[in-house]
Amino acid sequence: MQHPSYEPGEWSDFLPAWARLADFASVGLLVAAATIAVSGGFRTRIADWHVAFTSPLRLVVWAIAIGAARHVVVRRHSIVEHVSARVVALTRSDACRASVAVTLLTRPIVMLVGFLAVAMIGYAPNAQPFHEFSNELFNLPLRWDAGWYLQIATNGYQFIRDAGPEAQQNIVFFPAYPMIVRLVALVFGNTIGAYVSAAIAVSVVFSAIGLAYVYGIARRFLDGEQSTTALWLMATFPFALFFGAIYGESLFLACAAGAVYHCDRREWRHASPWALVAGLTRPNGFLLAIPLLLMTPFDVARSDRRRFAVAAAPVVGVAIYALFIWHLTGSPFAWATGHAAWGRHYRGVASLVTDRYNFIAHAGVTGYVAQQPYDFVNAAGLLFVLASVWPLARRFSIALAAFVVVNVVPGLVSGGLMSMGRFSSVLFPAFIWFASVVPARHRTGWIAAFASLQALNAALFYTWRPLF
Repeated sequence: MQHPSYEPGEWSDFLPAWARLADFASVGLLVAAATIAVSGGFRTRIADWHVAFTSPLRLVVWAIAIGAARHVVVRRHSIVEHVSARVVALTRSDACRASVAVTLLTRPIVMLVGFLAVAMIGYAPNAQPFHEFSNELFNLPLRWDAGWYLQIATNGYQFIRDAGPEAQQNIVFFPAYPMIVRLVALVFGNTIGAYVSAAIAVSVVFSAIGLAYVYGIARRFLDGEQSTTALWLMATFPFALFFGAIYGESLFLACAAGAVYHCDRREWRHASPWALVAGLTRPNGFLLAIPLLLMTPFDVARSDRRRFAVAAAPVVGVAIYALFIWHLTGSPFAWATGHAAWGRHYRGVASLVTDRYNFIAHAGVTGYVAQQPYDFVNAAGLLFVLASVWPLARRFSIALAAFVVVNVVPGLVSGGLMSMGRFSSVLFPAFIWFASVVPARHRTGWIAAFASLQALNAALFYTWRPLF
C-alpha cells in the first residue's frame, strides 16, 4: 500500500527508527557505490589500518544485505516506498524549494565574479596565491583559510611543539568541516581535485540545508513571502560569499539553525546531533548552548532533562575536540591560545570603540573609509547584526537575540573587527528581523544592494585582498 500523502515525520508512526535508518543507509551505500564506480575509488590509511574501496561491488552487497535484513523484520512500507515518499515530501516543501532556488541563483554568480576579477583586475601586489592546478578556474576556491582546511582534510592535524606562539598551526581550525570534506573526498577519488570538489560541494549543500532551516524558523514569525525574503537577504548579504567558499560558515549555519529549529519544536533527537556538531565546527560553537537553554529552560522533571541534554550538546562537542588537542599538544586549550598567531589578543570592546572614535574625530568618516576600508566593511556587517538585537528580544525571542550576542562578543573582545563581517553572515535571526521590517516595495532594492556589495567582496576575496 502506498501513502504518497504522508509527511516525513508521519513515518515514525509506521516504521521504527532503526528501520528508517536502515533504509537510508542502504540508499546511501548505493549512491556511494555509484560514485566510486565513476571516480575509481580510493586507498587510504587510518592509524595502522589500510582502507581501500576501489570496487563498488562490496558496497552494493552491504546495501542489499542491510535492505534484506530490514525487510525480513519489518515487511511493511518498502525502502522504495519510504524513501520516495520522503523525497516527494521534501521537494514539495516550501522551505526546500526556497533554499534550493536561492542557493542555485547566488553561489555560481559569486564564483563567476571571482573568476572575472582575477582575469580582469588581477591579484593583489605581493599576493602568493595557491596553484594546485594549471587552470585558474580550478585554483579559484583555493583562497586564504581554504589551505588550512584542505591540509587538515588531507593530512590531519599536526602540531610543532617548538614552533613558538607566533607560528600559525592548524589546530585552531575545528574538525567538523574538514572531516566531512575528507569523507566525501574519499568517495570522490582521494585526489586533490576530489578534495577541492568535495569541499565546495559540502559548503553549498550545507548552505542550502541551513537556509531551509532558517525558512522554517522564520515561518514561526513571518508569512511565506517575508520568510523567502529573509533567505534572499541572507544569501546576498555582502559576506555571504563564504557560503560557497572552503570555509566552515555553511556547516555552522546548518548546525545552529537546525538545532534551534528542532529545539523549538521539542524534537530533541533531531536537535542534539546538530547542536553537537556545532560545537565541533567553530571555536565559539559551544556558546550555542546559551540560546538553546533560553529556549528550553531546565527543569528537574525527567521529561525536561532532554532539554538540558540538547543545550549541553555544543559544550560536549568542544570538549571532545579539547580532549583530542590535549592528547596531541599536552594542553586542552592549545586551540584557543593558538589564535594569537593570527593577531587575536584580548583588547575589550571599550578600546575598540575608542580607537575608531578617535580616528574618525581626526580624519573624518571619509578619511576612515578611505584609509581603513576593510575595517569599515567589517564594521558595517557588525553594526547590521547588532541593530537586530533589541527588536529580536522585544518582538521575537530572547533566545534569538542571545544567539546574535554570543556570536559577536567573543570575536570583538579577542580580535576586534577582524573577520566580523564573516561571523555576521551566519547570524540568521538578524535577517529574519530585517525581512519583517523591510516594506514589500523595497525588498528588491535591498537584495540588489546586498548583492552588489557581495560582488565587491567576492572580487576582493578571490584576488587575495585582505577582506578580513
